[in-house]
This record gives sequence, structure tokens and C-alpha cells, in this order.
Amino acid sequence: MNKPLFLAMQKAFFTLLFLLSAIILFGQMKVPVFASKRDSTGFEEINRQLMDIRQFDASALDSLMMARHKLMERAIRFRTIYVPTRWFAQYGHLPKDLSTVTKMSVSDYAGMSIPDSVYFCTNLKELELVNTRIKRLPKELAALRSLEKVTLLNNRPKGRLRLARNKTIETLVINDDEFNKFPRNYRKLTGLKSLDLSSNNLSSFPRLRGARSLRRLLLADNLLTEDDLNQRLPLLEDLGLASNSLKKVPPSIAGFAGLKKLNLSANQIESIAPEIGKLQNLEFLSFYKNRLQSIPTELFDLKNLRNVDLYYNQMKDLDSRIGNWSKLEILYVANNQLLRLPDELCQLTSLRELYVHHNRLTTLPEALGRLDTLRVLRVNNNFLVELPKALYSMKTLENLDVSDNQIQTFEEQLFTLPQLKILSLQNNTVDPSTKATMILWAQKAMQQRPVVIHLEGAGVTSTN
Repeated sequence: MNKPLFLAMQKAFFTLLFLLSAIILFGQMKVPVFASKRDSTGFEEINRQLMDIRQFDASALDSLMMARHKLMERAIRFRTIYVPTRWFAQYGHLPKDLSTVTKMSVSDYAGMSIPDSVYFCTNLKELELVNTRIKRLPKELAALRSLEKVTLLNNRPKGRLRLARNKTIETLVINDDEFNKFPRNYRKLTGLKSLDLSSNNLSSFPRLRGARSLRRLLLADNLLTEDDLNQRLPLLEDLGLASNSLKKVPPSIAGFAGLKKLNLSANQIESIAPEIGKLQNLEFLSFYKNRLQSIPTELFDLKNLRNVDLYYNQMKDLDSRIGNWSKLEILYVANNQLLRLPDELCQLTSLRELYVHHNRLTTLPEALGRLDTLRVLRVNNNFLVELPKALYSMKTLENLDVSDNQIQTFEEQLFTLPQLKILSLQNNTVDPSTKATMILWAQKAMQQRPVVIHLEGAGVTSTN
């Protein structure tokens, strides 16, 4: 087996071991559900064999991973396995002095009421219920004046979870991807600021009337569509709708006028209603991994935006009105089909990070030099043949990646940028004589200050 293939398989091997152990480290793991017991048993046996490999065996690993992949293709769905958070105090193994317990996990507990010992943890801040059947968050929890967060993972009561009046709980998390036994409403938690109902196979928006303190609502990894956004929550500041089934942003988005953060990543969004322009408080906006071909005009009216993520869409152009985003600090437009960057982009004088890699750019604006707060610039994997002269004078740059382009020449000034920490230049069309000179520039730069310089494509890997 050749060395690159061996290294790739070795990386895959350790990645797999990491994923298999993730449930122990991070408390949850997605596993496939099969229609037949035979497939389920076979999958478990393959995982057991993978974990039993004591030393790297390329042939065995390749065979097992192929078998595992074929089985996963037959999965009818995926479910989540939850385990208690490792660093929480565990019910059944509590210290003698319960007043020292601030984070507690009750797991695999058969009772339908919260154990009495919880109420003696007078300084408890976080309570986690994992694989339980708790039917009620009772009024007695209100006596725990420090209790701010309650998490229920795979809690399966006979009926709906009931909530007693409580003004101390600020964060409630309910995750269970098989059952929808949520509270009818949340108004009795008068102090509730954050509600996380991610990964529940929700097909309708939760009832939130009366939850007057709610500011953060996370609904990622559900089955919601644009029709489910017909709500009015004007005080909500953070709405997470990643990994749902939205195909467009509907006009009803105007009902969330107070939003500062809106995450719509990993949907199938192709269009955005003009009403999004009413979200004038919006600072963070993500359309990561959608199907947008352009940015609607109304989006440029959001002048408080600081972070915009448009990674992995289908855009071929950026509108000149992008200059309206005067407060923008981070812009992600990588992995699109951009052919050019407008000069107006260089009006974003607050911009600190710009990611435009993996596009079809052949040039960069000369006005780029006006971005005197820019720290990170990634333009790798494009079709650039040269860098604008202004780039060589950008004194704030810390991370510059122009690798995998078609640039033939570089100037020494690039290696001497005063704040530079990472410089990636590999895989460009540099001639042999220039390669040798660049190696000398790199060695000189690394002797003078701590900087990482990647020059693999020029015949050398140089790091300090």
C-alpha cells in the first residue's frame, strides 16, 4: 500500500475511534435504527470488532469500514443515545456534603418523581435528567434558589411533562428524538430566558404564549417548515433553526422583529421574503449550506449586521450594496461560485475576517488595502494569477491563505507583514528560481519572529 493511502486510512481509523468514543466524552451520539434485528446485530458486531483492533491493520480496517458503511445505508432513521455528563455529580454517588454539589445528573432512574436528595443540594445550579420518566418539574424546585438550568435528555413520562411555577430556572433543555411529550406551555417558568428543543423531530412550532422572559429559542435538527414560523415573538433575540426543512424564509419572519441572532443553516432555502428587512436589530445571520443564488435587496437594509455566514450556497455575484453593512466584522462567502468581488466590499472598514476561498475568483479588488482592520483573509482555492499591490501593505493581517491558486510571483514584503502569524502559499504556479528565493524569505522571516509559513507547493514545508 502506498504511503498517502496508508496515512489516509490511518486518519480514518482514528477518526472512527473518536466517533465511537464520543458518547462517553460528550454525552450523546447518533446511531442508526434498522428495520431488521439482523442488521442491528451486525452493526453492533462490526463496531465491537473495530474497537477490538489493537494495532493498525489496513486490510481489516478497510473491510470493516466498508461493511459498516453498507449497513448504515440500510438504516431507516437515526436516534440519539444520551449518557450523563461526565463531570457532573452522579445521583447514587453523591458526596456527604450535598451543599458542595452545583451540577448534578440523575440517569437511568426508574422513579417518576425527582429524587428527594436533589432538594438537599442547596447550591445546585444545574440539574440533568437522563433516560428517566420524570413526569413533573415540581414546585419544590423553587426552593433551590441557585438552580438556573434543567436539562432533560430522553425523558419519557407517561403523559406530557408538567411544569410547576418557578422563577429561578432560566434555561430549559429538552432533547428526545423519538417522542413529543413536551409541556403544553412554558408560562409558569416566569424566569425562563433560554429554551432548547433541538433534536426532537418537532413538526410544529412550540406554544410559547406567556413566556414573557424568553430571549433564546433553539429548534435545530427538527422537521419544521416555513409554514411553522407563523408566530409573533417580538422580544426573542436568538432563534436557531438549523437543520430543519425550510425551503424559503416566509413573510412571517417579521414576527420576530427583536432578533439579534438568526441561524438558518443546513436547510434548503432558495428564497428570502422582503420582510426580513424588518429585523433591524439583527447582528448575526447564517444561511450556511442552503441554496441561495443571490442576496435579496432587503438584506442590505440590515445595517447592524456584524457576522454573516453564506458558506456553501450557489451565489455567482455579490451585490455592490454590500457596502451598506458598515458594522460587519466577519463575512463567510466561501464555497460558492463567485466570479468577482465588488469594490464596495472594501467599504467595510470594520471587517476583521473575510473568507472567500473555494470560489472562481480571478482577481481581487485593489481597494482591499482600505480594510485596515482585517486580520484574516482566506482566498485559497480560486483562480488568482496575482495579488493586488495593496495587499503587501496590510499591516493588520495575521492569517493569510492564498494557496491553491495560479499565482506566479510573490514579493518579499508579504513575508514581513508585522502582525503575520500564518502564511499559506502552497500549490501556486511559481517558477523554480522564485521558489528558491521564497524559501530564503521564509527562513529569514521565521528567524525573526514566531510565524508559520506553508510552502509545500513550492518544494518546502516551513514552520516554526
